[in-house]
Amino acid sequence: MRPSGRRPDRLNETDRMYVADTIAAIATAPGVGAVGIIRVSGPGSVDVARAVFAGRDPAVWRSHRLMRGDILGAGGERVDDGLAVLMRAPHSYTGEDVLELHCHGSPAALQEVLRAALAAGARPAEPGEFTKRAFLNGKLDLAQAEAVMDLVRCRTPSAAVRAADQLSGSLSRHLAELRERLIRLKAHLEVLIDFSDEDVDLDPDAVASEAEELRKLFADLSSTYRSGRLYREGLRVAITGRPNVGKSSILNALARANRAIVTEIPGTTRDVLEEVIDIAGVPVVIADTAGLREGAERVEQIGIERARAAAAAADLVVVVLDRSVPYADPPYWPSAEQSVVIAVNKIDLPARWEDLPEDRIAGAAAAVAISAQTGLGIADLESAIVGVAGAGARDSTPPLTNTRQRDAVDKVAASLAEAVDAARAGAPPDIVAVDVQIALRHLAAVTGEIVNDDVLDLVFREFCMGK
Repeated sequence: MRPSGRRPDRLNETDRMYVADTIAAIATAPGVGAVGIIRVSGPGSVDVARAVFAGRDPAVWRSHRLMRGDILGAGGERVDDGLAVLMRAPHSYTGEDVLELHCHGSPAALQEVLRAALAAGARPAEPGEFTKRAFLNGKLDLAQAEAVMDLVRCRTPSAAVRAADQLSGSLSRHLAELRERLIRLKAHLEVLIDFSDEDVDLDPDAVASEAEELRKLFADLSSTYRSGRLYREGLRVAITGRPNVGKSSILNALARANRAIVTEIPGTTRDVLEEVIDIAGVPVVIADTAGLREGAERVEQIGIERARAAAAAADLVVVVLDRSVPYADPPYWPSAEQSVVIAVNKIDLPARWEDLPEDRIAGAAAAVAISAQTGLGIADLESAIVGVAGAGARDSTPPLTNTRQRDAVDKVAASLAEAVDAARAGAPPDIVAVDVQIALRHLAAVTGEIVNDDVLDLVFREFCMGK
């Protein structure tokens, strides 16, 4: 198990070897851009700067001060006119000496400069290795490190705000407050253990009450995962229904753009068309699917099979009904685990039916009357979608954003439930203290105070190069 927050002089031998290397990678996204950045981290950063940047000796550069000069390739040739900045340890992202070379965003030039950095003694960075070093060197805890990737991948401004909040340490501070209460409870139990021969008795009601209150707080924290996951991964929504009920028109109305082809010919949509849209700050991956009907020809039938698969994989299904034709029961109804919103479309046309069957109303979270053609009711449909997803005003409790965090918090709550039961059953304080200690160990896994290498590899392999 590896505790976080260690300085390099206190790392174990494996970690010493790990941080002794100097690493390099292109930090900006692939493709042509105005600016491209090569990032270098490790004890050899000054040597790399000396080899690839023409100008004053980097050994005398002031930390965090941009320098302008010629950037050199592996053969010493001038590749670009750019900027270099050296951020000296420990005041850098990784806690090590960090060099950044700011070039024009030519992929060819960036590759040549990276090749020069590697020739000067650096090695290629692994995915997420810069952030992993920041974690190992105590610059970030594990929850903050995960927030870095959330911030890189976020698809809406609201998701970015939430990720930045966690990166600033909001979740870690909240966990620290809960941890302090757990430690106080354990300390109280240890006093009872140490002075068991004296007139110090266990008050089972007081211990059980505190443990139960903490259990509820951790259970509440676990419940934030749905919201945290929603903003991190997005809500998957599938629009389903019979041909010509207006599914593609609804996608276009929600996307505020003509993304799907719309005609009066049944079977126009042959494949699943996905669009990522922002609804009230929630990233929504919305899929327009082929109309479901029997007797379709082979190509359309393939589209129908994909439509059913997309609907089955969705978090929420929008079942579209056409009010301008006689009522027909929808050919697909989601599973009990999925949320359903019924969209009664074409209300701008004369109605052929009025009321939905009671069983369909009972099986849906919401039913909204809309006209995809005129836009009437589209705002109500958007509200229904994010409402069913549980999105809304930000809660005061920082949310959990991934299953690793949620599973650890669930284990904390389970251990505290054991402590409550033990205290109420009159168990001696050392038995109750064991359950509280187990809860503390599970809590330490969230921020990485106690974490094994397999977990670290799992977390950081999802990162991009250069981060």
